[in-house]
Amino acid sequence: MRKYFLFIFILFSSTLHSQDIFDLETFRLLDRNFQNINMGTTVLRDAPQVEVVPKTVKYPSSNFLTRILKSFTGDTVWFSTGTGVMRTIDGFRNYQHYFGLEPFGEDGISGIGVTFNVVAVATSTTTEVSGDFVPTGTGIKVSTDGGTNWSSFPQPMDGMYDTTVQYGSNILSALPVVVPQQNLSFDIAITRTKNDLNNFTIWITSFAGGLRKSTDYGNSWHRVVLPPDNIDSIIPGGTYDFILDPRINLNHRAFTIEAQNDSVLYVGTANGINKSTDWGESWRKYNFGNTDPTGSGNGISGNFVTNIYVQSLFGQPVIWAASRKAEGQLEYDAFSFTTDNGITWKSTLGNIKPNNVFARDTIIYALTDQGVWKSTFGQFLWVKPGSIIDNKTNDVLRTERFFSGNYIQDTLYIGTIDGMCRTRELGTSWTDSWKIIRAIDPIELSSDIKTYAAPNPFAPDDEVTRIFYKTNKPSAKVTIKLFDFGMNQVRTIIQNATRFGTDELFTQWDGKNDNGLQVANGVYFYRIKIDGDDEYWGKILVIQ
Repeated sequence: MRKYFLFIFILFSSTLHSQDIFDLETFRLLDRNFQNINMGTTVLRDAPQVEVVPKTVKYPSSNFLTRILKSFTGDTVWFSTGTGVMRTIDGFRNYQHYFGLEPFGEDGISGIGVTFNVVAVATSTTTEVSGDFVPTGTGIKVSTDGGTNWSSFPQPMDGMYDTTVQYGSNILSALPVVVPQQNLSFDIAITRTKNDLNNFTIWITSFAGGLRKSTDYGNSWHRVVLPPDNIDSIIPGGTYDFILDPRINLNHRAFTIEAQNDSVLYVGTANGINKSTDWGESWRKYNFGNTDPTGSGNGISGNFVTNIYVQSLFGQPVIWAASRKAEGQLEYDAFSFTTDNGITWKSTLGNIKPNNVFARDTIIYALTDQGVWKSTFGQFLWVKPGSIIDNKTNDVLRTERFFSGNYIQDTLYIGTIDGMCRTRELGTSWTDSWKIIRAIDPIELSSDIKTYAAPNPFAPDDEVTRIFYKTNKPSAKVTIKLFDFGMNQVRTIIQNATRFGTDELFTQWDGKNDNGLQVANGVYFYRIKIDGDDEYWGKILVIQ
């Protein structure tokens, strides 16, 4: 009998490393004085390109997927995850990870945009300021050849003397955004450039940094003026005297952008939805106050707009927005939509925190903090699936928080904070056939490490931990038992369970003992026996 012991170290899975996920929980700015003031305007000419060879593995880089984007041709799918940007180019058989590679490093991903061969990625981290952990932009990475070569630019900022901005013939006062804190790009859109359709313009929405654009692939950035809170529309030929300042105007705190086409743009802020039909020059704002001030449901539900999606319905656009409650007492969380280009708005699936939305033909998928919902457009009889269980492994999805989704032909891919789910699209009802695709650190049988648990440490109230191992056999009987620090048996997790396949396997533990009671905080050892022969040991730390 071969025995392997792991007594000293707690193994932390690298799939959980640097999980900088910037969920849009708030539109409010912190009242802090940040350092690292930018003294000059951020302009970098001809940034050098770096060839990046991503790491190709069988599994995703993270269980937290915030964006799933198809390339124009559909043969490549891009993801923003808790551990960097990722793509698949072979139909989800393998995944290519950019995490840890220059110029991405180990920063988180706050935004991503893909159009034709142009890919733009916004990176970010958190910095501690006076006891607060503040989201901080670390830059924009741009590829113009589909992800082979990349240029890296610092987070777009103003110089400290950039106190004005020109809009038409108006010279407006402006707050220079001179620090990267609370200046991170949550969303990116890429369009053809006006009067130069062979090139592309990159648009970013950067919270306190506002809406900006680059017409030279990230080498320079320019502020784009949106209406202030007290004006619903602006045109370059008008006369104005307002301040471009995110401290004063919620509409200058930009969170999301979607291009209906090259000239029609929608931008979501903390004060509603801004629409431009002339390449971002004129803007019309729609929000709770000017579409539904009484909260009747015939308008935009809330002014905090975190995502916008353009659905094509019988050849006509339907504009969707994840519209959350901002400051108005009558505002509420819902999905808002318009079928007439913004003239009228309605809301649906109210009082559930919306995260994102996508559609396939007439079927709408609403991604929320209370599950994923689907409905036929116009009926809006929303239904959720039952428990999402992997039909092959019996793995159970342990979250209600859904953030992203897309489809490849009739197959849906849905991103959560607990893995990616795959199912077939069969109409208005949900199928019971699911595949859960998880981030797994490969186990090399030549290594001293034969097993690990992730997350580790873990908190049983909020999650389960998964014990990963390999049998190296087509079929094997597996037993996993758990012991406390005094080596007293606490739980038989599985007993002589048949497991198939030579790839990595895992078994979940919910933090409970054999009596169904949650265990106390502390260190626990687990033992894996395979066919009563091979024996592996690992260690789990419970911190509640």
